[in-house]
Amino acid sequence: MIRKALMVAALSAMGIFISSGVAYADGEAECNGGACGTPDTSGGGCGCGCGGGSILINNTDEGDTYQYADDYDDDGREDDVDNCSFISNKNQLDSDGDGFGDACDNCPFISNKDLLDSDADGMGDLCDDDADNDGVPNVEDSCPYVPNPRILIANVMAQRDTDGDGQGDACDLDDDNDGKLDVEDNCPLVANPLQKNSDPNAFGDKCDEDQDKDNIQDSKDNCLTVANADQLDNDGDKIGDACDPDLDNDTIANTVDNCPTKANLDQVDSDRDGKGDACDSRFCFVINGDEKNCMDPKDLFRVFSPGGLIKTGEATRLRLFANRINAAVRYKWIVESAPEGSNAMVVNPQGTVRKSSPYEYHYIQGNVAEFTADEPGEYQIKLVGELVFPDTVNANWERQHSYVMSITADGESMGGCSVGGSQSNAALGFILAGLMALVFVRRRK
Repeated sequence: MIRKALMVAALSAMGIFISSGVAYADGEAECNGGACGTPDTSGGGCGCGCGGGSILINNTDEGDTYQYADDYDDDGREDDVDNCSFISNKNQLDSDGDGFGDACDNCPFISNKDLLDSDADGMGDLCDDDADNDGVPNVEDSCPYVPNPRILIANVMAQRDTDGDGQGDACDLDDDNDGKLDVEDNCPLVANPLQKNSDPNAFGDKCDEDQDKDNIQDSKDNCLTVANADQLDNDGDKIGDACDPDLDNDTIANTVDNCPTKANLDQVDSDRDGKGDACDSRFCFVINGDEKNCMDPKDLFRVFSPGGLIKTGEATRLRLFANRINAAVRYKWIVESAPEGSNAMVVNPQGTVRKSSPYEYHYIQGNVAEFTADEPGEYQIKLVGELVFPDTVNANWERQHSYVMSITADGESMGGCSVGGSQSNAALGFILAGLMALVFVRRRK
């Protein structure tokens, strides 16, 4: 007996199971009372038709250290006993006791076994203050689970409820409460239980009206005063697009919505072109509203600098943009044209930059390119940029680009005084002054 017990222990350590006198190899292990999982996900097949291949299950006390099991989320709990089969939750916490673990329960503290989520916002209806996401809280909503936002009715913002029964038209099967369901009613918004209709080619006698003359009777027209025979309703809120102030029903009016036909409550516009990311087909970073010279990171290398209005005598930092992020860029500034009498030049006109945020480059400390106008009028300043290394987007593309910007100076003339200039020009001036002084001293001798 002792010898047999030692043999059983040894075989068990090698992954071989012995039960009722029968030995099972890894491909034939026991199914452990039905807790086997789905076939073909853990291994081969076993005698009871479940997945095969014994695996080590940690953090459980199921009493079957090695078994056939499926554990999709790899949290140590077999799928058929895991209260969140697709989200790892080793602690199996279920605060509301509805059978769904907190990790996958859309109402973790309110029991909701059906997990209903009418507006698909990830929050279950039972704990969502606005279950249909129409902007009207459930406690005030005449159709809490069907979108029916407040609209202007008789100069008052309200939800449409034709028969005043407290149930909004959007979810009321008999809007006029005349005993005829809307789908069969020839006047769905006007009570007419007898359904009289003296003209077979017209609407019911009680509602034979068409205010906007679009051949859609008022009781069925989603834009009563705006002709819209197509009855298009982009957001399905029962208000036709032709008269809907919020076409995508994201609570942002069309006039200020950067994606008027696609819901985007966050209004994110990463490239600042006025079109929200949700509906923008191209990313091109806009600087100072200049869409023509936007920075497209997928396009050929290019540089840009916004011009504008400056004051004479005031130093202005020349902004440098490129459509590559944190690339090594060699630059040079050149004054191409200036008002008559001007001697203005760029201070620190050339150098190399490496850091950008996101597309504007930062000059090296002590070498900031600046320009000071000395005469009122227009200046043309050229920026030449060149990638130090091959283009990371396409190594065969041109690495140099130039852009000429316009600056308009306003203010008084500084008398044509030389303003600006490179550090080397300033040094040259000091040298010339020194030589002249030396000549003057020698002449006196």
